[in-house]
Amino acid sequence: MADQSNDKSVTNTGMNSSFSSPSPNPLIPGVTRVRDSDGFVGTVVYVGPVASAKNTKEIYAGVAWDDETRGKHDGSVICRQTNNIVRHFSCGPTGGSFLRLSKIDYGVALDGRLLRARYVVEDAPLVAPGNLLSHVARTTGGRDKPIEFLGEIKIRKRQQLEDLIEVSLRGWGIGRAAVGEEEVNALKEFGHLKEIDLAGNLLCDWNMVFTIMKQFPVMEWFSIACNRVRDIPPEISPKLAEFDRIRHLNLNGCHIGSFRTVQIIGQAMPNLAEFCVAHSDLSDMDTFDQNDEGSHPPLQGFDNLALLD
Repeated sequence: MADQSNDKSVTNTGMNSSFSSPSPNPLIPGVTRVRDSDGFVGTVVYVGPVASAKNTKEIYAGVAWDDETRGKHDGSVICRQTNNIVRHFSCGPTGGSFLRLSKIDYGVALDGRLLRARYVVEDAPLVAPGNLLSHVARTTGGRDKPIEFLGEIKIRKRQQLEDLIEVSLRGWGIGRAAVGEEEVNALKEFGHLKEIDLAGNLLCDWNMVFTIMKQFPVMEWFSIACNRVRDIPPEISPKLAEFDRIRHLNLNGCHIGSFRTVQIIGQAMPNLAEFCVAHSDLSDMDTFDQNDEGSHPPLQGFDNLALLD
């Protein structure tokens, strides 16, 4: 509901982070990222009962969608008992939805099965047997014309994971690292990968990001651009030079909001040659590491940096 009429009082219930779902991902308002079956992505901004629901004790997740045309309301509802407007969260006029916890999709793990789905084995069934796809194109004359797909076998030979050192999994709905003995063991055969692009996924937890980085021990090039991971919490800061093998890190569009995160990255990844942190709010940088004269000493940890975006 977008408009609040004058004859109805409005109650603001705020955010409630005391609930958690049965999934491995905790429901953290303002942090947890989810998706729907149509590929729309959003952030959980409220967890709790909904005033308009038949069952006032059932817990829902309020989601603010990135695409503000995806939802049905602005985070407010008409209370079933009082007929007053109750605001559970705020977003655009049609940017919000309430989802039952059983309907929430947190995405998938970055595990061996996902990599195999992205890069099929050489002897997998062909997409275009006989160089013909199963689809047809309709000509201007109204006839169906077969669509040819040439070179599928040659392409497949060049995309075998055993031979590749770089992979792209952009927009595959990855929300967490591989966990559990089975998932982690299945990932070990891909430990030779050096470049991994995870831009545009559902990652929102630096714990998961650091776990992924550890699971690929020779990785040098890493992109998590357009994942809303925000700033690195002080309690999980990596050790000094813990990721000294990383040469390229892309954090563009990750909603970084403090220069402190940049400092932590520099100390944990001292051999960075390329660092992308565009579309971040680093306006607090003047408050860090000032000496008695009010000037700033050189930033530590970026001695090899050649490109800064």
